[in-house]
Amino acid sequence: MKLKNRWEKFIFPVCCCVLLGHAACVNEISTDVEESDVPITFSLKIKPTSVTKASGSSFEEGDRIGLYAMVSGNSVSDNRYIDNLLLTCSEADKLVPERVVFYPEGNVGLDFVAYYPYSKEGVSSGSSLIPVALRTDQSQDKDYSNSDFMTASRDAVVGSDEAVVLEFEHKLSKVKIALVPMGDESAEDMLEANPKFVATGFCTQASYNLAEDSFEDFKNPADIVSHGEWKVEDGKLVGHEFILLPQSIDGSQSFQMELNGRIYTCPLPSMEKLDKNCQYQLDIKVTESDSHVLSGVVASIKEWPAVVDLEDVTNDDSHKTVHLSVLSFETSNVYRVHMNGREVAEICKEYLLSDALASVAITSYPIGEDGKADLTRGTVLQLLDSEDNNCGGTLSWDVDKNTFQYTAGDKPSLSCIYFDESGVLCTTKPEQPASVNVIAHTLRDLRTDLREYPIVKIGTQYWMRENLKADRYRNGSKLTAQDELNENAGYFYVSNYVLYFYNGGSLLAGELSPEGWRIPTLEDWDRLNAYVKGDVSLLKNGKWEILPGYDEDEDSSEIQPATNETMFNLRASGIWQTDGHVKAWQMVGFWSWDAEKDTIPEKTVFFVGQSNEMVKDNTMSTGHDFYKGLAIRCVKAD
Repeated sequence: MKLKNRWEKFIFPVCCCVLLGHAACVNEISTDVEESDVPITFSLKIKPTSVTKASGSSFEEGDRIGLYAMVSGNSVSDNRYIDNLLLTCSEADKLVPERVVFYPEGNVGLDFVAYYPYSKEGVSSGSSLIPVALRTDQSQDKDYSNSDFMTASRDAVVGSDEAVVLEFEHKLSKVKIALVPMGDESAEDMLEANPKFVATGFCTQASYNLAEDSFEDFKNPADIVSHGEWKVEDGKLVGHEFILLPQSIDGSQSFQMELNGRIYTCPLPSMEKLDKNCQYQLDIKVTESDSHVLSGVVASIKEWPAVVDLEDVTNDDSHKTVHLSVLSFETSNVYRVHMNGREVAEICKEYLLSDALASVAITSYPIGEDGKADLTRGTVLQLLDSEDNNCGGTLSWDVDKNTFQYTAGDKPSLSCIYFDESGVLCTTKPEQPASVNVIAHTLRDLRTDLREYPIVKIGTQYWMRENLKADRYRNGSKLTAQDELNENAGYFYVSNYVLYFYNGGSLLAGELSPEGWRIPTLEDWDRLNAYVKGDVSLLKNGKWEILPGYDEDEDSSEIQPATNETMFNLRASGIWQTDGHVKAWQMVGFWSWDAEKDTIPEKTVFFVGQSNEMVKDNTMSTGHDFYKGLAIRCVKAD
């Protein structure tokens, strides 16, 4: 269903004209009930006060509805006259049944029960229970809409030419999020940061009793990713929401948010349960601090516009479970886990590539006393490109060979992890889980105003995930901004794309890399290239075009893929030559450093649109005695 902000009533007429004797549609019924020649037609609408359907109050093309009909006086658990008939919304607001159905003969009435969304299994024979399951990732429109659940009923309907009107009512709950900036925070700043929200601890599966209008058998608590797009409204950040099962609140449920690489928790205020067909708005007061705990106020909305405010809440037991789904990895591909003032673990989103395995993975490594991750003692938490139950195994890297061995586990993807009081990762909850904070690990460049660079782990190397943007040396002395390429040390800035290029003179005149990082050697580049097995499509991202003059036969040149599985984020930003910024979208070149000779090597690395290889070419500008203007991508120093 597509999202729409409309609440008008609507009618879908449908004509049906096929016999009911087909076994897929009709259960065995009493022999004294005979079929007439009057077809059953339907019209549908959504109750105006219903508030959870993702597309407002309208069905959309492709929506699927299940229908039961019983001879009046029988329940859905008894013999059914119509058994789980599929109705599909088609073009021109029509409902198309999989088969045509007819009223019984005479004045025999029918009781109708319909539900949305359709399930092929439906209600089993002799039962009135239908399984209901939420989508745990509701970020996409389709998954959000498919999390909804509605029913409609109509009793004692006798055959006629008039359509049977089935009015649907929602049976689930909706929670809308509003972020209220406090202190120096602003809604505009939060909008730019694009917070990620996850509901944790809510059951995602239950059974709905069509006869009793109630839910039972709640199970499968899981993390649920929110739906929507943020926008600023009345000084607040609004636009994200969840569809949840109406269920009891026992203190284990909360909401987690990632904002600027930090994880914050907001528990639910004191309330007994979430009610069905009810909308709640959770106003969360946001200020970036070290507490990582937020407070909120909930208002429940029934039968618009009644509002009930509940009290503020706080919680001091909120960070003993690390919910992996709240980690966006947008600020960085690496997070650090902090406990009692020290770093105890690292959580990475990385690309694991070997002869036996190729998958984006969520991994964790313990942090040693030296502050470095122990890559020989890793754990695979999730394999995002595999559906096998092989997570939870050990991951050991050979740093010299830049290869790994994975001893597969026997678990499905882990949704949450814990740490014991000694800081050791646990895949199941220990008796005394430690309270931890999870913070995005970035390269913090302090030479001017703070600039943070995202980090990505590829093999055993840690790289900047974007190019250097520095206008001064590590010691704080300024570089000269230039427009003309020559031997004088300087940098070149392309304002409309926020690109920085550096000439060779700038590298020779001072240290440009941030503290703890360095300009890579050709050996560093070769190590990266070897890990991806020479397939640089795994490094490339974004738009690439053909570089004219690179191939002898340009007519046969083809743009190579840019799949970016490694998340290196290599973009075709061009280079700086004597005629300025050139070859954007077609290529990019990066500086290398000869550590042994402490100078610029004769050749460095380039990437072009029609080649799937790392290219090495001259560092000197063609026909001149000065260097080219190239980008810098730093690697973490050992």
